[in-house]
Amino acid sequence: MKFYTLDTIFSFGRHQGQTVAEVLVENPGYLNFCLQVLDHFALHRAEVEAWQQAYPKLSEQMTDAAWNKLDEKESQLQAEMERQQEADDDYDSYDSGDYYSRDDADRDTFDALTDGQYGDYDDFGGDMDSLRDAMGY
Repeated sequence: MKFYTLDTIFSFGRHQGQTVAEVLVENPGYLNFCLQVLDHFALHRAEVEAWQQAYPKLSEQMTDAAWNKLDEKESQLQAEMERQQEADDDYDSYDSGDYYSRDDADRDTFDALTDGQYGDYDDFGGDMDSLRDAMGY
């Protein structure tokens, strides 16, 4: 879904190549149509309300169904932004310096190489290079 502004150029339909502002002057009902029919087309309510002052024909063309779709799409955007923020917050916790320490990497390597043959990593007193050499790696 893409939110259009006055400067956005239509890349589809009969007004392809024109800006939203040009369409508002020429055929404001087209925005009403796009809001209701096209899932990828969205406008912000506050902008549309402001546009109604500059483009009076828009007020006549906007139907209740178009306003409802507009509100629905803004709600979807808000929900998506919240989901993205939560995902970013979760990702940041993994990106911290202490998430994966060198000790964890050595422990995993020890377990993979020895398969329990040399006891527990915590009891292992040597370094990983010596272990690899001893095991022929």
